[in-house]
Amino acid sequence: MAAMTQTSKTWTNTQTYSMAVISLILGIAAGYLLHAPATAAAGSAVANVSSNAVPGNVPQMPSAADLKRMADKQVAPLLEQLQKNPKDADLLAKIAQSYMAAQQFQSAKQYFEESVAAKPEPDVLNELAFVYVKMGDLDKGIATLNQALTIDPKNANVLYNLGFYEWKGKADPKAAIDAWQSFLKVDPKNPKRSEIEQMMAQAKKHLGIAPGTKTDKPAN
Repeated sequence: MAAMTQTSKTWTNTQTYSMAVISLILGIAAGYLLHAPATAAAGSAVANVSSNAVPGNVPQMPSAADLKRMADKQVAPLLEQLQKNPKDADLLAKIAQSYMAAQQFQSAKQYFEESVAAKPEPDVLNELAFVYVKMGDLDKGIATLNQALTIDPKNANVLYNLGFYEWKGKADPKAAIDAWQSFLKVDPKNPKRSEIEQMMAQAKKHLGIAPGTKTDKPAN
């Protein structure tokens, strides 16, 4: 995944607020569904675009159109680079991450798919899986995570998300537990260990229920 970058420019209150808004939006969208999502692209985009302010210098939350403009501005130089090397998997992934952060999921899907077609990387497949789920295709999201595991069976991020999709999305406690047990084996000191153990304990209570069965009580 792309690393969080630093900027030497001093941000205005509006820019800082805007980045916080996009980070919040992406965080809410991802929830537990994307372990350590790439938000660097979103931060870079917002740093270059100020949102409109209301009286009292309190900026408004950016609209969907604002988010798209931010993403388009962010990816413009990347698209120029892409013309020189249209099969650059890393560059395609960066473009996709910018669109994902701005919730332009159709565009993100396009560039993530082109990236993994050029060079299938587990972390990029992990992000593509998130986009599929956000677009309503849970089965394809899970299949994409399993594809990532064929490349890197010990990828903790992928195992975490696979367990979550199987549990919260498919209501398949056994599949979720299997994924999380693998996660704990490959990364036993992960800060999320306690959280995962709690989810596993809840999932184990539902082992006698057929996958996909709805229950009155959410498995938190």
